[in-house]
Amino acid sequence: MGNKLGRGLGDILRERSANIESITTEKPGASTRISIELIDANPFQPRKTFDEEPLQELAESIKLHGILEPVLLRKNAGRYQIVSGERRVRAAKIAGLSEVESRVFDLLSDKTMAEWAIIENIQREDLNPIETANAYQQLLDSYSYTHEDLATRLNKSRAAITNSLRLLKLPEQIKKWIGEGKISAGAARSLLSPNIKDPVKAAKEIIEKGLSVREAEVLAQEPKNKESKEAAQISPDMQNFLNLLQRAFGTKITCKMGKEPQKGTLIIPFSSYDDLTRIQQAINA
Repeated sequence: MGNKLGRGLGDILRERSANIESITTEKPGASTRISIELIDANPFQPRKTFDEEPLQELAESIKLHGILEPVLLRKNAGRYQIVSGERRVRAAKIAGLSEVESRVFDLLSDKTMAEWAIIENIQREDLNPIETANAYQQLLDSYSYTHEDLATRLNKSRAAITNSLRLLKLPEQIKKWIGEGKISAGAARSLLSPNIKDPVKAAKEIIEKGLSVREAEVLAQEPKNKESKEAAQISPDMQNFLNLLQRAFGTKITCKMGKEPQKGTLIIPFSSYDDLTRIQQAINA
């Protein structure tokens, strides 16, 4: 993307007071009151769930003090779409307000709307792991970002971006449980192991037993079929070493022992150039 956003997104994320004017040449108008009935949600909002209790608390605050910071809207076919401040608008409805203090953009592109919606939520850590992964994927698919772009612009490691996106390979039921907080992202990633033949069943076991991430990784490393002759030859020390490599590279490592003691072959599988890059970064870390 180069420098199309003006400043890097990483710079914006490091400034808690950043606002959408930081990434667009368009400026909103002066503060004005807009009827809530004319305001629609941001169609690019990556956040799908809004906790009821915090919204109620915000609504009580709004009843007492009003909306202290105007929401940002853009004009759209005679109505308005939320650019920033969806929680405030939702809470204002709960509080019984008929209008909200707003600043309105006459012109604002879909691209800027989508980018800011994602940036704002990531900045405030409002997204669950699946929403975050979907947000990253949206930037990759819609705006030609690469994993490296996201890592640089969001001030995160490339491995963090790649690991987040790996969650999207999980079955829908497991992604639902991650979003509901029933299973952690770290434990769920272990279910991508080729040893796991039924990820949903394994996820239920992790949830029911309350397994930690480390315990889930051990579960994922256990072969479900009888050990082969080669596997049986692997010593406990070698297995511990393989476990260490698997955690470092984020993929299953296979060891084929040779006929002579202390000789063998390590196999590190990969499914894409992104996987190779991740493995390279793990080696260089």
